[in-house]
Amino acid sequence: MSESKGPWPRQSGVSRRTVLKGAGLSALTAAGIGSLSACAPAAVGQGGAPELDFWHLLGGGDGARMTEILATVNAEMTDAQFKQTVLAWGAPYYTKLAMASAGGRAPDLAVVHMSRLPGYAPGGLLDPWDLDRLAAYDVGEASFTGPTWERSQLDGETFALALDSHAFVSFFNPEILELAGVLDPAGDLVAMSSIEDVIDVGRAIKEVTGTPFPLSYGFLGDGAQMWRLFWTFYTQHGMTFELEGEEFVYDQEAFAESLEAMRTLVDGEVASTSADYGTAISGFLNGDAGLILCGPWELPQFQDAGMPLGAAPIPNLFGTGIDAAWGDSHTFVLPHQNNPDEETRELVYEAVSRILKNSLPWGSAGHTPAYQPVVNTPAFRALEPNAKYAETANYLQYDPIASFTGSGSRFQTEFGNSVQNALIGQVPTQEAMADFANRVNVLISKSITR
Repeated sequence: MSESKGPWPRQSGVSRRTVLKGAGLSALTAAGIGSLSACAPAAVGQGGAPELDFWHLLGGGDGARMTEILATVNAEMTDAQFKQTVLAWGAPYYTKLAMASAGGRAPDLAVVHMSRLPGYAPGGLLDPWDLDRLAAYDVGEASFTGPTWERSQLDGETFALALDSHAFVSFFNPEILELAGVLDPAGDLVAMSSIEDVIDVGRAIKEVTGTPFPLSYGFLGDGAQMWRLFWTFYTQHGMTFELEGEEFVYDQEAFAESLEAMRTLVDGEVASTSADYGTAISGFLNGDAGLILCGPWELPQFQDAGMPLGAAPIPNLFGTGIDAAWGDSHTFVLPHQNNPDEETRELVYEAVSRILKNSLPWGSAGHTPAYQPVVNTPAFRALEPNAKYAETANYLQYDPIASFTGSGSRFQTEFGNSVQNALIGQVPTQEAMADFANRVNVLISKSITR
C-alpha cells in the first residue's frame, strides 16, 4: 500500500471502484456512447454564454437555495452560465455519477457528500483541484475548517471543496423549556454531562407538555438516523472504526456504552421506542415534544411553521471532555475527464469560487457554510439559531473511511439492521454489536480484491 499524505489511503491493487470504472467504460462503449470524448468545450446557452454542466442531488429547500445562489453567480458571470441537472438523492445519484465519469460523459461539476469521497477519488473517478488556480480566486486551505480540509485530501491532492458542514444537533422550543425550568439565564439549554441528565431534562419537559414523549428522536426503520446519534456518542469517547484492513477493528467498550446510552434514551419514558423520522418531526412541530435530535436541514420547516426555536450542539455525555458530533459536508468535485477543455475548467474554478463567496443563503437552509470568510461575517453571526451550533463545524466527525461508507450507503443501512432490535429491547447490546461486526466484515471482504 502506498503511503497516504491525506486522511485516507489509496487502495492497493485493483479496487472495486477501479473495476466499476472499467465496467462502466465497457458497458457505455458497447452502447455506442462510451467513445464520446469529454474534452469538448462547454455547450452554448440561449444567451450565447457557455453552459457549465452541473449535477447535484439537492432537492426541496436545499435545491431552492442552490438555485438562488446560482442565479446570483449567473448574474455575476457574463462568460458562463450554469445548467443544473438534479438527480435522485442517494445511491441512484452516486451510481449514475460514477458511470458518467467512467464512461466519458462526466459533467463539468458535481456535488458529492464528503463522506463518499473514499469510494470515488481513489478509483480515478474524480480529478483533483489545482490549488494554484484556486488561489487566484481567494480559495485555499485557510478558507475552510480543519475537518473539512483534512478529509478532502488524498496523496497530497485536494479532491473536494466543501460547501457546508452539517452536524447532528438538538433543536428546542424555548417557550416550553422555559416553563420546564431547563434554560439557563442566557436562554440556552442547561448544561448536560450524562445521559441521565438528558433524561432529567426530558422529565421536566414532560411535566409541562403532559405528553408521553417530550423528547423527539425518530429512528425506526432508519439506519442513517440511528447511525448519526451513535457516531456522535462513539466519537465523544475519542474512538473511531478501522475498516481498511481485512477485519473490522473497533472499541467494544465505547461501542457498548454508546448503544446503551441510545437504548436508555428511547426506553419509553421520555422518547418513544417506536418513532420513525416523520413521527418525531411531527411531535416537535405540534408541541408534543420540546426537544428534538436531528440534522440542521430541518431548520427551514421549523421556521416556516412559525414556532419559537432554539438550538444547541449535542454535549459530551461520557466524561471524556471531547467535543464531537456526526457530520458531513456537501462538496464540489470535478468528475474525471480524460481531456478536459481548459477554458471550461477555468470557468468552473471561477464559478465555484463565486458560489462559495455567495453562500450565505445556504445558512438559511440550516447548514453552516464552509467558506470561512462568509461564516465570519456579521450577517451569518446574526442568523438564529444557526450561530448556536456553528461551532460543530470545527469538530464534526465524518463517517469512518472506507469505499462502502458515507451518506446513503449500505453501511448505514446495515448498522440499522443490527442495532434497531437492541434499541427497542428485543436483543442484548452485545448481540447487536456482534451482528454489526459480522455485517461489516462482509462489506470489507467484498471491497478487497484478492
